[in-house]
Amino acid sequence: MDILGSILSRLTFRESSGMGLVSHIWRRLWRSCCWKLVFTRATMFQPRNKSIKRTRTNFAMRVDSFLRQLHTHSPLDKFVIKFGLRRKHTCHVNRWIRFCSASRARHITIDFTPGVKGFAMGFAMGLANSKYIFPLNVFSGPDGSSTHVRFLHLGYVCLDTTSSGFMAFANLKKLTLHKISFLGGLQCLMLPEFNSLEWLSISYCSLPGLSTCQPLQRLRCVRLHYCYLKKIELEAPNLTSFDLTNPPIPFVLGASLKVMEANIKLLSYDDNLDYIYTELPAALSHVHKLSITSPLCIFDELQGFAKISARFINLRHLTMYLPLYGDLESIDGILRLAYLLELAPALEELELHANGGDVSVGWALRRNMLPYPHNKLKRVLISGAFEWEGLMELAYYILRSANRLECMILDPMRRIGGPPLDGWMVDRGREMIKEFFEGEEFRSILTIL
Repeated sequence: MDILGSILSRLTFRESSGMGLVSHIWRRLWRSCCWKLVFTRATMFQPRNKSIKRTRTNFAMRVDSFLRQLHTHSPLDKFVIKFGLRRKHTCHVNRWIRFCSASRARHITIDFTPGVKGFAMGFAMGLANSKYIFPLNVFSGPDGSSTHVRFLHLGYVCLDTTSSGFMAFANLKKLTLHKISFLGGLQCLMLPEFNSLEWLSISYCSLPGLSTCQPLQRLRCVRLHYCYLKKIELEAPNLTSFDLTNPPIPFVLGASLKVMEANIKLLSYDDNLDYIYTELPAALSHVHKLSITSPLCIFDELQGFAKISARFINLRHLTMYLPLYGDLESIDGILRLAYLLELAPALEELELHANGGDVSVGWALRRNMLPYPHNKLKRVLISGAFEWEGLMELAYYILRSANRLECMILDPMRRIGGPPLDGWMVDRGREMIKEFFEGEEFRSILTIL
């Protein structure tokens, strides 16, 4: 029986359930040794069978029929439901959640995110009122079923964190929330006993803010996308990765001195350079690798920006994706980026990807800023280089400032957003770059693609 159980454990969900049809022995073994339950469109409906409609009612009936054949309290490693179900299917889903809790499942995925067609129908019927209310109190039984959960992924459901009797998922390591509505706060779900959490992802959720009342000692990775948060205050001393897509807001990561990588995407059409130069160094002073996506206004009137004492003291690799808009011939608007050399004294690699311009008639070197000596920068890449005159001035400034620069690559192609440039425009841009940097001074380290 151990050998047969080992065979079942190596099969996919559909294959292992099919083995139950071979004989009574296989059927009994499958009932008692089914460790992974995955209910999706692919597992519940045969792709080539057109006789059965893939409706929510048929899906619910098939899952009900399947679960009735299993031993209720056999431990589960994984329990997955992915289908566009709604609040009107509560009686079915509640039974499945109770089964999942009684089976002490370790990895739980409940994702009712609709497809494109489902979203169109949902907007007509009212999306907010149609979400299934996830019963957190089911995991607060006397058997301590919540302590068995290690991974929890919830999508397109409503969480009532004010429900009485709910105890936190004390041993939860990974939490993913996607398009969740909250009745109460997220803190009620996480605290007070949430010290095992290592990975947190929240996307497309309506949250006023995210804060913790006590340090999350094991938290390593945080991803916050399109939640339009107003405030972030996290105490995570061992945080190593931080990913934020949000309008510019102040955020505090406590004593997070081990952040190795951060990705910041600013959802704003304003000029965000002040925010980048003040808030980000204050919050991510120890980051090693940083990626920033932000629009940038290019006008000569925008010459000043705020400066503070905070620096990226450990930053080695910086990548910036800059949709530019404004005056193509503005120099000072782009030269504000030269402050990056002073802001990141340990910087070794710099990538600037710009778009939004057009081919200019011609350039002439018009600025002679005093170089800022930088002894660490070794490699620079600038794409969309010829569309903005200020970018060439910036490249010239970096060439004169970086004492140990080994390579600078200027790419006339757009590498972010926007329509691709015609061949003749790229050729013309390449010639303009060569004319701008004519001479022998930087030929050994300058490469024009």
